[in-house]
Amino acid sequence: MSELITSNNLEQVIEKNKLIKDDMLRLTNDFTVRFNKSGVTGQDKLSFSVLKENHLIQIPIDDEYWGGAIITKGNIKIPVINTAQPRVYQYFVAWHEIYHLFYDLSLRDETHNIAVDMDLNERRADYFAAKMIFGNVYDYYYSLDDEDFIDRVIKCMDVYKAPYKAVLIELFEEAVTKYNDIDLKEKILEHFDNKPEDLVQKFIDLELDSELVKPSYVVSLGGLEKKIQSVMKENPDVSHHKDNYQFLLTLKNKIKKGVEGFAK
Repeated sequence: MSELITSNNLEQVIEKNKLIKDDMLRLTNDFTVRFNKSGVTGQDKLSFSVLKENHLIQIPIDDEYWGGAIITKGNIKIPVINTAQPRVYQYFVAWHEIYHLFYDLSLRDETHNIAVDMDLNERRADYFAAKMIFGNVYDYYYSLDDEDFIDRVIKCMDVYKAPYKAVLIELFEEAVTKYNDIDLKEKILEHFDNKPEDLVQKFIDLELDSELVKPSYVVSLGGLEKKIQSVMKENPDVSHHKDNYQFLLTLKNKIKKGVEGFAK
């Protein structure tokens, strides 16, 4: 059973984080050593780069609560990300996916769905994602001159490319477990369930790039097109490769036409 994180259960989430913190920090170190051999900088670029090496499918799906999934069949695991979600959610879901792709031993022959609003049963994957994304967000928050709490949080979103609630959870954990910062803790609880309704306008008002809080609507079918082209070249007389290629192009065009509809 899934459960959304709200101000009412935020302290319970922090208690769960304490139990898994050492394991997740170990995995983030492991990931950096094993999977970033090219030295890619920028956590958003790195996560998508690694997922694309594992045939990432990017498609826009008109569902504000569905962030992505891992489709498994035998030893094959295909990550999927919903590009109709704002980019800031896609970045978080990408790291969440990476946890399941490389470290989730329970992932077997089933589709593993991921909700954007954090599910407590997915705490390990969410915490892994948070530890890959955030640096010292507590110090950065206090380095800002803005008096307005929400403005500071939005600037943290911009710097770390992280969702609103993910920023607040990270700040709350630092305030509670490290600094005993009662004032910040109370501000977070007051605003946790009240995300600004128009984040795009808030970003514009703060002279930030609002593309971060807009969908990308990217359509990418995990390199299938190039793979089929390659086997067609190797086996030019095999007709079903041509049929598969034509079916893929038709499917891709249908998706793109659908995107044009709800991107307006």
